[in-house]
Amino acid sequence: KGRARTGDIQLSDNEWSNACNLRDGYWLYAVYDCGTPHPQLHRVQDPFGKLLARNRDFSSVSISAAEIHGAAERAR
Repeated sequence: KGRARTGDIQLSDNEWSNACNLRDGYWLYAVYDCGTPHPQLHRVQDPFGKLLARNRDFSSVSISAAEIHGAAERAR
């Protein structure tokens, strides 16, 4: 998922269901600052287990940028 700057990431109900079913086999890749020369990649393995999602509407969930930043794997 990409954002021109920063902000919440929306996952469809289908994406969130797959994250639930696949757990460690599912990764969320969030790229912030796509509209700048310095995009930042944040990778979260098992987002269903590590992130708090809020219902956005009947077809998607929203995850805050702060949640993603806190759970993302650190670059090696």
